[in-house]
Amino acid sequence: MRLESMKTKGRRATLMVVVALAASACGGVPESDPVADRTAAARGPSALLPDDVREDGVIHWGVEPYFPPFTMSGDDDQTVVGINVDLADELSAVLGVESDVIPGSFDGLIPGIQSERYDIGIATMADTAERREQVDFIDYFENGSGIFVRIDSPLGIEHLADLCGHVVGVVKGTYQVGDAEDQADRCADDGLGQLEVQVFNEQAAMILALTSGRTEAMLMEDVAGLYAATAAGSEFEITGEVQDPKRSGMIVSKDRPELRAAVQAAMQQLMDRGRYLEILESWGQEGGAIGVATLNDAR
Repeated sequence: MRLESMKTKGRRATLMVVVALAASACGGVPESDPVADRTAAARGPSALLPDDVREDGVIHWGVEPYFPPFTMSGDDDQTVVGINVDLADELSAVLGVESDVIPGSFDGLIPGIQSERYDIGIATMADTAERREQVDFIDYFENGSGIFVRIDSPLGIEHLADLCGHVVGVVKGTYQVGDAEDQADRCADDGLGQLEVQVFNEQAAMILALTSGRTEAMLMEDVAGLYAATAAGSEFEITGEVQDPKRSGMIVSKDRPELRAAVQAAMQQLMDRGRYLEILESWGQEGGAIGVATLNDAR
C-alpha cells in the first residue's frame, strides 16, 4: 500500500481563528467563500446549535497535537495545522461561529469532553464500543491498523502472530494498545515467546524508538503511519495487510445532543458540497473518505 501524493504544508491555523480568516487563509487547501458559508449556516446546520454555543460564538475543538497529517506543528512551531484543523475551521464557518483549536494529549480528549474543556474532540479517533460508553461519535473517516517495521528489518513480521518474541511500540490511549496486549496474551498461551509491549505518550516518541532500534515493530493507524514513513525518509514501512478497518470520528458529550446534531449536519454539508474531499485530497488522504457523516457507526 502506498500513498501516491503527500502534502507537507497546509493552511496555517492559530489557536483562536476567526472564521473569516480561516476561510481566506493561504495554503494548499482550496479557499471557500465565507459569505456563502454564513448564508447557508443561517438557514441550515447553525439553526441546530444550542443557545450557549450560539451566544458564545465559538466552538472549542480538542486536537491531538502530533498525528500527521491530521495534526502537526506549523512552520513557526506556534500553530497547529493539518486535516483536522482544516475541518474544524470549515465546520465552524458553516455553523457561523469562530474556531478555537486547543491541543491536548490523545488520552486526555475524552476526559476533556466530559469536563467541558472541549466542545468537540477532533482527532480521527477510532469509533469503538468501549469509547461509545463515554461519548458519542460523528464519524468522518475510515482507516485500519498497520504493523510497521524498519526498512532493513530481517524479522519477516507481517501479522500480529509474528510479533511473538519481539518488542512492539504503541501510543497510549489508542486501540492498538489493546490489540498488542491481547496478542501478548496469545503469545504466552501458545508458548511462542514473550511479546513486550512498550506504550508511548505520543507518536513521535514511538517512531523514534523504532528507528533507533529500541523496538522492532509498531502498531498504528495505516494512513498516519504511511504519511509518517514518507516524512521520515522511508526509514520504516508497513508490512502485511491492513488490519481491522474502523470508522473514525469526532467525539462529543452524550449530554449535548443539539451540538452533536449541528456538527453532524455541518459535516454532511461539507461532504455534499465536495469541500470535505478537497481537504482530504490536499493532504493525500482521500483513500479514507466516506460519503455520509454517521453517528456511532462502528464497523
